[in-house]
Amino acid sequence: MPTRRFVLAAAAALVVATPLRAADDTPEAFVAAIYARVTAGDGTAGGADITGREARARSFTRSLVSVWNAADDKAEKDGDIGPVEFDVLTDSQDPEVRRTTVDIVAKKPDSAVIRVSLYPRKQARPGERPASVLDFVLKREDGAWRIDDVKRVSRSEPWSLRGLLATP
Repeated sequence: MPTRRFVLAAAAALVVATPLRAADDTPEAFVAAIYARVTAGDGTAGGADITGREARARSFTRSLVSVWNAADDKAEKDGDIGPVEFDVLTDSQDPEVRRTTVDIVAKKPDSAVIRVSLYPRKQARPGERPASVLDFVLKREDGAWRIDDVKRVSRSEPWSLRGLLATP
């Protein structure tokens, strides 16, 4: 049935094209909605459908999108890969995130910092430590929450997305 396939394809395209908004318009719900997509299925999809150049404007601030696109343009012009050579949302080369916890670090009416702990297993184990911990710096922009920076706060080598994008 070509009509049924068309309807299913259109529905899938709408899901990908729709801004990430949760029914509960809070910063933690916004981040939780992102990770619901990242952990869907076997947890190896990563965040490319959110961080890809065409998708960035739906989830990131205009300021961060501008800096990121400029860095990508410069890298492309120079024949380089670019300043971000890994999956930012999973803090890895090979995504394997099957479970997350989302916590509020700071919250104001138009800004927030949300901490996400990433785990490779669906079921928690006693004493289990997260594979990585990321802080999302969020701002309200055009009536919606947007990511203004992502920072790794775990491990011995912290990074900031804005910092990576500013590195020549």
